[in-house]
Formats: sequence, C-alpha cells, structure tokens
Amino acid sequence: MAQTINTEVTRTDARRKVTGTATYAADETPSGMLHGALVCSAIAVGQVTAIDTSAAESEPGVVAVFTHETLPDYKTVKGFYAGGPGSSSFWPMEGTDIRYAGQPVAYVVAETAAAARRGADLVNVTYQEADGSIHMDPEDSFVVGAGEDSEGMVLTKGDLQAGLDEAAQTVDMTFTTPFQHHNPMEMFSATAEWRGDRLTVWMPSQSVRTLRHGIAGAYGLPETSVRVISPFVGGAFGSKAGITPYAMLTIAAAKGVGAPVRLIVTRPQMYTVATFRPESRQQFRLGADAQGRLTAFEHVEIAQTPQFGEIVNPGTHITRAMYACPNIHTEQRLARSDTNSGGFMRAPNEMQTFFGLESAMDELAWKLGMDPVELRRVNDTMTHPTEDVPFSSRSLMESYDAVSNSFGWDQRGREIGSMTDGDWLVGYGCATATYPTNILASNARVRAQGTGNAYVELAAHDVGTGTYTIMAQIAAARLGLPVEAVDVVMGEADLPVAPISGGSTTAASAGSAVHDACVKIAQQLATQISGMSEGPLSGVDPSRITLDDGTLRGPDGQSQSVMEALQMIPEGEIEVVGTFRHPALTDQLIKATFSGGYGTAGPVTPEFAMFAFGAEMVEVRIHKYTHEIRVPRIHSAFAAGTWLNRKTAHSQLMGGMIWGISSALHEVTETDKPRSRFLNANIAEYLVPVNADIREVRVEMLEEQDDYVNPLGVKGIGEIGIVGTAAAIGNAIYHATGKRLTALPMTISDVLST
Repeated sequence: MAQTINTEVTRTDARRKVTGTATYAADETPSGMLHGALVCSAIAVGQVTAIDTSAAESEPGVVAVFTHETLPDYKTVKGFYAGGPGSSSFWPMEGTDIRYAGQPVAYVVAETAAAARRGADLVNVTYQEADGSIHMDPEDSFVVGAGEDSEGMVLTKGDLQAGLDEAAQTVDMTFTTPFQHHNPMEMFSATAEWRGDRLTVWMPSQSVRTLRHGIAGAYGLPETSVRVISPFVGGAFGSKAGITPYAMLTIAAAKGVGAPVRLIVTRPQMYTVATFRPESRQQFRLGADAQGRLTAFEHVEIAQTPQFGEIVNPGTHITRAMYACPNIHTEQRLARSDTNSGGFMRAPNEMQTFFGLESAMDELAWKLGMDPVELRRVNDTMTHPTEDVPFSSRSLMESYDAVSNSFGWDQRGREIGSMTDGDWLVGYGCATATYPTNILASNARVRAQGTGNAYVELAAHDVGTGTYTIMAQIAAARLGLPVEAVDVVMGEADLPVAPISGGSTTAASAGSAVHDACVKIAQQLATQISGMSEGPLSGVDPSRITLDDGTLRGPDGQSQSVMEALQMIPEGEIEVVGTFRHPALTDQLIKATFSGGYGTAGPVTPEFAMFAFGAEMVEVRIHKYTHEIRVPRIHSAFAAGTWLNRKTAHSQLMGGMIWGISSALHEVTETDKPRSRFLNANIAEYLVPVNADIREVRVEMLEEQDDYVNPLGVKGIGEIGIVGTAAAIGNAIYHATGKRLTALPMTISDVLST
C-alpha cells in the first residue's frame, strides 16, 4: 500500500472545486426563499432618532423592512471574549444606540436580491450624532483585567532595571501596526429557514457546533432542533469564527416573514459587520551583554478594543516564550476606539508582535556588531523562559541553518548599504517565526468495510486548507486503503463533535480522533479474529495484536490486513467513534468544546511548552531614485512535527509568507480618525499583492518528532508562515538603507522620510 502520510497528496475535493460542483453555504436555495439586505449606519457614535421605511416598503418586490422597533424574536448571545459564542458583545438593532460606523440599523427582505438592495437604499435614517469620537490613545490605555495578573496579562521575572543597567547594549523601540481586514474570496452570507420550531442555517463557518449551540440557546431550543450546515468555506482567516449579528438578524427576519431568507453581505459591509485585526502598539526594551546574551526583556503591547468590550488576543504570552533571559517584564494593555469588535485574523497576535520583537532583535544585533542569526543562536533555549518547563520539541536553530544554506546568508554584506545591483540597493533580513500548539478535544466517526471502503464523519470544517484530504489520508494510512477509497463528511453540526477551525488546531485535534477511531477498529477486529478457528491471528492474545498502517500484526510475526480481517467477520464492517483527549485537557475544557466553545489547552502544560518554529530570510531591493521596494526572494524553513500532507502544508506555509509580504508592504485599512470610519472598504483600494509583487518563494519543511503533542505528532501550520515575514522585510530594508521602519505597512514615503 502506498504511503499516505508525510507525502504529497492532491486534494480529494480539487475536481469539485475547479468544476464548480462543490456546494458552498450560499448555494443552497430553499423553496420559497426571499433575499435580505442590510442598511448600515452612516455615523459612528450617536442615536437613531427616526427611520422612515415608507419608500422602501413601496418598492416593487420588497416584502418587509425591519427596524429595531419591528424586528421580531431577535435574540442575542454573549460575546466570545466574555465567554460566549458571539463575534461581538454589542448587538445592533436592539435599540437606538449607534456604536460604530457601518452598524446595521435596518434589514430589508424582498423577492430578489436586487429588490432588497434597492429597498435598502430607500430607507431614510435620521441620526443625532455625538460630538467627536474616540480613537486608540496609548495614554488612555489600561491593563487587561483591571490590573489582575491571574491570566499572565502582567508578568515580571527577575529585575528588569538591573538587567538593563548591566547590559552592554540596549534597545528601546516602539512599533505600530494598523487595522487590517480579512477579505475571503467567499463573501459573508447566512440563509435561515424555519419549519415550526425547527431551524436550519446555511452559513460559511469555522465552527458549526458554536453556531448551533449559541443559536439554540438564544431561542430556547434543543440543539437537535437546530441544524447548521457549512460544507465548504471559501476562506475565513478568523472572520467566520463566531455568531455574527448579521446571522442572527437573518434568522429573526426569516421567522418574521415566515419564509426562508438569504443574506449575502456586500464587500464594503464586510468591513463593519464582522471582525478585523485591531491596531496595535508594541513597545520593546531589550538589553544584552557583549556576547549577545539577553540581560533584560520588556514587551508592553497596547491593542485596540471597542468601547463596549475588551478584545484580548494577548501577544506578550508568545514573545516572552521566545528567547532565554533572566529579567523579563511583559504587560498586555488595551486602548478604546469607536469601532466594531475586532477579533481573530491569521496569527491574530503573533503577526504584529513578532514584527516588533524581531525588528528589535535585529536592531540589537547591529548595535552589538553581531550576525542577527548568531544573536538568536546565543539566546536559543530548550526551556520556556518564564514557565520553567521544557519545550516538547524546538527546532529553531535547525530551521535557521537550513534556510541560511538555501538563501545564501553567508553572502550577506556585513555593512549597511554594502550590497548593490546597478541602481538598486540590496538588503538581506531574517526573522524568527513561531506559533503555539493548541490542543482541543475532538470526536470522529469512522466506518470501515471489507469491500475496501471507509467513511469518516465529524463536525470539522475545510476553510480551504485541505482538511477533507488530510482526514482521508489519516484513515487511509491506518486502515491500509488508497486515499480515494475514503469518503469524508464534514461541515454539519449534527456530526460528531470537532473543535473550531481556528488556532491551527484542526489537523492535530480532529486528525487524532480519526486516528483513534481506526485504532479502535483494529482492536475490535483483533478480538474477533483471534477467537476464530482459522486465520493467521487465530488464537493470538488480542491485546498483543497491533495496528501497523493497514496491517494487524501479532507478536511472532503473524499478520493480516485490516481489509482481509473485515471480510472474515459476519458484519463485514465496523463503525466506531474515536476520541482525542490529551492529558492536559481538563473536564472543564472538554465540556467547553462540546458546548461549542474554545476549550483549549496549551501551549504551556505542566509538563511541556508546545510550539512550532521557523526561520525566514528575505532579499529586498530598493531603487536609489524612486525608492520603490521589491521582494525578489523569500526563503523559509519550518519544523512542525509530522507533516501529514506535504503538498497542502507547503501551500499553507507559502500562502502565509505571501500574506506576510502583503501585511508588510501593502495592507492597511485607512481610517478617518475624527469620524471613526474605515475609508477603503473595498478590494480596489485595500491593497494586496499581485503576481508582479511575488517572485521567488521557497519553503523547506524539516523533519521533527514530537510524541507529546498528540498521537500523530502534528503541530498546526496554518498561521506560522505569516509570523516572521514583516520583520524580515523591515530588517532587510535596514540592511539596504540604514533606515529602521517601525510602522506597517512600509511604503516608499517611509523610506523617503525616515
């Protein structure tokens, strides 16, 4: 049987996607379906004083116009950061309060999508605008948790000032990152259909279980009365992780009109009705002795949060895990703005914090006269710097060695501005990447048949990462089948529990449950065939029969394939539910996952700290006269335990690096600060790289064994690729020009003015 793990396997769903036969949530058209459209606030802070719906209601095709006064049965849930399933802790259309620009204030239902949009344009809303608005001010920031230290939001180890005083060189720098928005190819949508007290929702989601649990709770329904379906997701990156107001509004509207309703959110509305990457300010103070060993490390992060909640994606927890240092202080702070709720966006804290950390480390290397790679080598550690537990595996310097060879780091000029090519200044930069290994409980049902087929079912999601393929690979490897003989069903809340597709957890957690199911099938088979009068394993103690990728093996070399054994039992098939319960998962965390929450353990447990690591190197070229910035080469090496599918893994890592270039040089959601409005809410002015911006992208995937993280030895890889790129580019710009850029995105004007 051909190997199916740690090899390149083409996506099992590829043909369906390229031929258009893959079904997405908005493709569903229930009988009698109507269409919805949102009316969104034109101001950021104030009150709705009147809404005139008469013109909209007179528009041909319009069925109903709902406002805060007329929307029936509108239920809300607690926000994610308050322990609930909602993407926000403020729910629009409950009253007249306006808390952010683009907030939904009315919902139009019509016979066609065009009629709904025309009706929305005709709704006349009168506002009382508040005087001024608040935009993130570091001077008004506050410590997360009102000064409490229970979650490590403030941490002190050793004596920071003493470490700074004894340092041969110090760095004191501040870095800023902007608002950024997810722009998945598949737009946000929700379709709701009520049949009595039974509700079906079709919606692109990173957690169908979260949706079902939250919606059922809001409406006081048993979960069995709510069906949530999300077979494929055309990109999410964190934007489809929770229950959104537009989804609950659609559910309420469908109940109000007594017919199914589908809403497809417009591209500009996607900037305000879901989450985004908040602004941040990263303050670093580093000290090191003459040999480069860190003597002091301080990181204070100030992140943007809305007026009505605390959005906490702590970055200091990750930066303080990176390098050995005896004196550490980290502090997580928030500053308020009049915006909607931020949330997760690919590597939701690592991207911005590592831009600051790795830029500051590069600055320290230049001050010390050290090679930036060697500075990181000197401060590498196999023990977590603040938690006093070893890393389960840490191949950081192996990653640097591999990428240095690939990139040609030894050819780097040792002086600033020492490398040129005609009219181009050339710079090399490097940066570390890391991502925590998060652990969640998961179940999966597997049915194996002696006919040579297997079926895998679980409430996981494929957000474009190749999850259908990976789950088929795991079952195929364990049962001894070709990948194409395994059918995988996901994306329905009625299926066995699987965790949210976030935090790079799906392959490891859900995949381990599939693995466990296959092991249980083998155990049941061993019990049955050992008791038979004939067969190679007849009479063998079943506890001594092991599963070896499709083969049952006895202690004395006896063996039989799983498929052959299945053909011998009367039923000809076995169906089991596999489970993944890491020892670090408490009953409370498991319960949280089973109720639709994010019951994650890690990355630090009482025994180990669990992280994936990587190193990135970038060549930049800056034109002497135009100052345009080009990235002709970016190389990387990553170590993340077992590679399940080298083809899809390579795609994820490369895609993250390309997005890193985008974050470094292109992406910013421009803000009208006095009015708290996003100005470039479209994909014409919200810049992302095109083919001409991306040249040579090389990814090397190192072999690494980690027996602690899960039975498969898998670490998440969906986000690590973006983490180090911006800093590597900034460091290369410094090498080429001597100009240290401290704000993203880095532009021509920054090179000119710095």
